[in-house]
Amino acid sequence: MDTRRSLRACVGATFVATVLFASGCWPWSHHDKPPQQQYAEALTRGNSMQASQIWLNMSPEDRLKFARGEGISPQADEGDVKHQIAHHYEDRMNGAPTTAEDMEHQTDTPLGAALRQIPGASNPPPAPTQPNP
Repeated sequence: MDTRRSLRACVGATFVATVLFASGCWPWSHHDKPPQQQYAEALTRGNSMQASQIWLNMSPEDRLKFARGEGISPQADEGDVKHQIAHHYEDRMNGAPTTAEDMEHQTDTPLGAALRQIPGASNPPPAPTQPNP
């Protein structure tokens, strides 16, 4: 009788542990990250449904912290940041456009362009032929 009771207890504990592990409620789960970081990562991955659920489960204090940028750690590597900064200044020295205004001045678009100036737009498409009865 005692072995049956211990076997049931073992099976029950295994079942409870399996359910907790499968549902994501395991103590060593992803809950080590603050909800602000989880929300930002979900948005970065493009997972809007997960981000929406995280936002809905966040407390008002957590939402204020997100608005202030608290609880979010940058994902960029220090070497990547240095490379991007060096590349930016190299482009600037070579005269490449760096701002939206510079890019706008660089492109030449004709003012008052009409459809007649588009190649092939002045030639109308051929009329559809009607089948002979």
